[in-house]
Amino acid sequence: MLRYSFVAISIVAVINLLLTEVFLVQILLAICVVISLGIAIIWPEPLPPPPPPDLWSDAPETKDRETKICSSCGKAVDKKWSMCPYCSKRV
Repeated sequence: MLRYSFVAISIVAVINLLLTEVFLVQILLAICVVISLGIAIIWPEPLPPPPPPDLWSDAPETKDRETKICSSCGKAVDKKWSMCPYCSKRV
């Protein structure tokens, strides 16, 4: 919304620039047009609002896959695996 107000200011300044005959006022209006258009162009977009706190569900209490412990390195591997991916020994 702030970007649109700077564009509106520059449009009003251009209209005043075309209607005035005083040289000092024309210089000031030209500076106003340049500055307001510059601000309207480089002004950053506002960040979107944060998501509501109840957007994410709670993590499931049980794991989806069943695991077993490797007898040589002690790390958890899938129950269907025959070799440990960490130590390359048979499970």
